[in-house]
Amino acid sequence: MKSVKKPLIFSWAAVLLCMAVIFILSAQKGDESQSLSDKLIIIFGFELSSDFIRTCAHFLEYAGLSVLLYNALYRSYGYFRPFLSVIISALYAVTDEVHQLFVEGRACQITDIIIDSIGAAAGAAVLTALIFIYRKLKRRKQG
Repeated sequence: MKSVKKPLIFSWAAVLLCMAVIFILSAQKGDESQSLSDKLIIIFGFELSSDFIRTCAHFLEYAGLSVLLYNALYRSYGYFRPFLSVIISALYAVTDEVHQLFVEGRACQITDIIIDSIGAAAGAAVLTALIFIYRKLKRRKQG
């Protein structure tokens, strides 16, 4: 296997791993998922609501998925595709919520899809901004 292909394979493997983690977390029964959120409140030591923890988790997991997709798409096509990474992430959010219809104690919630999609867009936007800044600094250093 050529060393050029390894980053591409690892990039897509990271995307699939992130999707698998999201799927596994969504496959937890409602009370198990609630228990995990409650443990996070105790670990951080703040009096945060479970809803806040869950909202942040949705936002961050899809921001991460979008960033991983952004990278994998770049490695596949050689140029950036931020909108495609957001669209794929948002579509995965829809399938994730539909999946939860079949899990005891869980439900399909449109608000979760919206939060997931906003997280995906934020992840892609932050990465785009960082790339822009990096390139600008690199040009300034060279010139």
